Amino acid sequence: MRTRERIASMLKERVLMLDGSYGAEFIRKKGEDPGVPDLLNLTDPDLVLEVHSGYVRAGADILLTNTFGATPVKLKSSGIEDQERIVRDAVKLARKAAGSETIVLGDIGPTGLLPYPLGEGTFDLFYDNFSRTASIMIDEGVDGIILETFSDIQELKAAVLAVRGISEEVFLTAMMTFDRSGRTLTGTDPRNFAVTMGDLEVDALGINCSLGPEEMIPVFQELAAHSNKPLFVEPNAGLPIMSGEGTIYPVGPEEFSKYCETFLEAGANVVGGCCGTHWGHISVLRRTIGDRPPAERETRKISAVTSPLNMITFDDFVVIGERVNPAGRKRLREAMEGGDLDLVMEEAGKQAASGARVLDVNFGHESSIPLDLMERAVLRIAYELGTPVSLDVQTVEVLERLMRIYPGRPLVNSSSVEEGDLEKKLDLIRRYGGMLIVLAMGREVPRSGKDRIGAVEGALLSIVRKGIEPERIVFDPIVLSLGAGNDPRDTLEALGWMTAEGLLSVCGLSNLSFGLPDRTFYNASFLSMAVERGLSSAIMNPLDETLSGMLRSSLVVAGRGELPKADVGVEDEFVRCLLEGKEKDAFSITGKLLKEKDALRVLEEDLKPAMETVGSLYSRGKVFLPQLILAAQTSRSCFEEVEKRLPKGAGKETFVIATVQGDIHDIGKNIAAAVIRSSGYDVIDLGKDVPAAKILEEVRNRRPVALGLSAMMTTTAGRIGEIVKGLRDEGLDVRVIAGGASLNDKVVAEMGADLYADDVVKAVNFLKQLSVDARGRNLKS
Repeated sequence: MRTRERIASMLKERVLMLDGSYGAEFIRKKGEDPGVPDLLNLTDPDLVLEVHSGYVRAGADILLTNTFGATPVKLKSSGIEDQERIVRDAVKLARKAAGSETIVLGDIGPTGLLPYPLGEGTFDLFYDNFSRTASIMIDEGVDGIILETFSDIQELKAAVLAVRGISEEVFLTAMMTFDRSGRTLTGTDPRNFAVTMGDLEVDALGINCSLGPEEMIPVFQELAAHSNKPLFVEPNAGLPIMSGEGTIYPVGPEEFSKYCETFLEAGANVVGGCCGTHWGHISVLRRTIGDRPPAERETRKISAVTSPLNMITFDDFVVIGERVNPAGRKRLREAMEGGDLDLVMEEAGKQAASGARVLDVNFGHESSIPLDLMERAVLRIAYELGTPVSLDVQTVEVLERLMRIYPGRPLVNSSSVEEGDLEKKLDLIRRYGGMLIVLAMGREVPRSGKDRIGAVEGALLSIVRKGIEPERIVFDPIVLSLGAGNDPRDTLEALGWMTAEGLLSVCGLSNLSFGLPDRTFYNASFLSMAVERGLSSAIMNPLDETLSGMLRSSLVVAGRGELPKADVGVEDEFVRCLLEGKEKDAFSITGKLLKEKDALRVLEEDLKPAMETVGSLYSRGKVFLPQLILAAQTSRSCFEEVEKRLPKGAGKETFVIATVQGDIHDIGKNIAAAVIRSSGYDVIDLGKDVPAAKILEEVRNRRPVALGLSAMMTTTAGRIGEIVKGLRDEGLDVRVIAGGASLNDKVVAEMGADLYADDVVKAVNFLKQLSVDARGRNLKS
């Protein structure tokens, strides 16, 4: 088995060739859909060995095991239990084909579950799933692990930590899949991916699937510009086209190879193929690449914290909201102790809406707060608000747990310069990723600016010894109470030195004015002086208009900010409630509306338009998938309340949706069902792997306004055409909306469906137009 160091050395010497698609080759060889590809390791090992060997002959330097879907969660969804035999046999087959020269990477794909609060997936479920799979692979002797086609950063982080929990020696590659907008399903862009994964013990990063080589180029270039790790790239052979002979990928070997020249110029270390590629693509790539060394890349080090949706850099001043803190606030403390997140999220939402770019989350007396609430609070803020979190947590065990599950790169607040405390916190950010606030103090606060500078200099030595980049550290020069006789000029002296040394800085403003009247004015005055001396960020209350106004104007005067621009925020109160997950407030608004007018008017004039506005914001890239799902979930009780008051049979049309037989992927289908339901339709969700006969029966009985069909895999996409034909043969006049990664407009049109919905908002708009057309026909008749 090759070590991490040996493979890393090979990647520096020359560009390596990865293999291509397995599903396409299995279909080509068998002449039919092979079902669950991972099962072939047991039922048809000769076929798997033949495909592996073909890629070795074509020139692949790296083989992936036939185990993309062979994790416990994925296999169980297909009713398969014998995971260990499938994985062990897969590694043996790849090893047999590889011989002594070709690298073997154990291939692990995602579970297909969305994480809380978007779905039912949890960090522990993800971790256990990947740990069990990687353990078998490593025991069986793979050279490395490749985590492919992940669309959520928390699930990928769980997979990385699971692998590293088993072995520090195995080479580890982490890859995500992006859509044409350059984001993953849950909103992460390539720069965020590079920064977040850059902290972890990952040897290489990469992009695969979803896009053809032409569409993938700008996404890969963005990743290459922000990561100094070796990079893998695996495009599809173009976007699929359906024909009478099945699914065709239009980009042939020669064209594929030409596009890959651009990936090489951008700095790719490993190039291979994903869906639709075969031995021919790899063979031509081998000739094109030859033995050339990888191109050198220039990357800029970034000081940033992240959530799945956002990356906040310290290039600009960072306001860290301080009010998610129960100190002196009885209602918030009682809510936390009782496990009630409503008030926590309300406070967090106010801070974010008022300009906090990062939220400092403090749980006060942590032993009295349920760990479950702390976890849910951090995850909901990160996913629903999209705001990166500063973990202001004192209990080391709790801090480690929250850092472990955090979906991104958090800010850790904080560490003293005492060796024990600092070493412990540095170890945590090295293991789980993040940035760390370091206080210019040990057990006691140095009084003079000079002594605080000395404390920081000592801390920098420890930080360098630990191998942590200074760009990941934010130093706090310590603000003390003016009323207790402390001189704020000592803080400003230390701050000025930090700026001159190129160090990031942060101040907690509230301490300055403790015990004084008119606190805001003292805080604002000090903040203005600190900005002039180069302060990078402040922990403050953005709801304080005087303080926020002083900050904005000070930044402009110091040449670090811009004059204000027009506010383009969401004005509609109901829409804001939906986007921020304020279910009680949205329900209250609905109740008031129902007192003013009848239920049908509330449905048509208020609820549906609100969700249409949310959909429009999503389509324009103003909000992302987590907010779309949150709005759909929040609106559900409002729709249910209105529906109870509607005349029987009024206001709601039926929509049937299903994932076709043979396909167990249902993330996209579930999202579509939730959003369409929240747009006022009675959604009948038939689930996944649904036979055509069952779908036809439901359409026959329920007479829906439209039918939604999902097919993620190229092997099952053809079922949509079969169902459309069945509908037409029976004379069932129903519009068909199709969605899934294996489809496009042309494919869907050729199958006879009416709309390709590459996002759910397009489907909702189509349904709305159907309703308008139907009303128009009824008026004419």
